[in-house]
Amino acid sequence: MNIDIFLQNLKKHGIENEIPNISEVNAIFLRDLIKIKKAKNMLEIGTANWYSTIHFALELKNIWGKITTIEFSKLSYDTALENFKIAWVSPIINAINGNALDVIPSLGEKYDFVFIDGMKRRTKDFLELVRNKVEEGWIIIIDDVIKFREKMIWFWEYLEDNKIKYNTIPIDIDDGIVMIVK
Repeated sequence: MNIDIFLQNLKKHGIENEIPNISEVNAIFLRDLIKIKKAKNMLEIGTANWYSTIHFALELKNIWGKITTIEFSKLSYDTALENFKIAWVSPIINAINGNALDVIPSLGEKYDFVFIDGMKRRTKDFLELVRNKVEEGWIIIIDDVIKFREKMIWFWEYLEDNKIKYNTIPIDIDDGIVMIVK
């Protein structure tokens, strides 16, 4: 199986079915960041049809890393499990179906790379919860911060109130990420 064609078809399916996936440009940027960071234990919140998860897993597989990913939708979760098998990345993925706000506190591991792409109005809550789940030298990436800025008011206030240093990086034509590094 050609993984590039599989990913292209997965992306195309997402576009045709209005499934919100990260862009290919964003996927490549984040894969490069994972590689540079040499991430070993990644957490992903919100994964749609798992296009991003497979991208991340392919990179993590090369550096003996693993990923835990949380998805609220049961349909998306079930589809993801099949896609992971097809892409040959199942062994390094811990896929969890549930509400990330309930799941994150129960996670017993520490993460060195976190990607937050869940419900935008809950971004602040996700960030609050994961700050206790990261280890020294971590990176947290929050997606869609330009396009959905209005839905993320509490997130921006949280950054300001807690004096959290961050960078906004406009990766896509109409969107970008926030990167917090410690």
